[in-house]
Amino acid sequence: MWTAKTNAASNNGLFYGLTSESNCKAVCFKQLSCVAIDIGPVGCVLHYNASDLTNSYYAYGVTQFVLDRYCRSTSSVSTETPTATTTSVGNATGTS
Repeated sequence: MWTAKTNAASNNGLFYGLTSESNCKAVCFKQLSCVAIDIGPVGCVLHYNASDLTNSYYAYGVTQFVLDRYCRSTSSVSTETPTATTTSVGNATGTS
């Protein structure tokens, strides 16, 4: 899931170059250490350190997309313990 921050950017990213938003996101998503992108009129910047994002700054025309890789379930998680079922099985001699 991506969270967009308009007119925002952060320092210490790796300049990827002039590309589309979807391509920049795809490049970031394929790299497990990538945490965000900045996309604007001059190109795409990939961020690999979440601490860099704490000091984002105003950058007109740039959108920062922060990637959240954690899967969230929309269904509730059951906390019930299943009931054990036992089955009697004879031994190798045919007696129980």
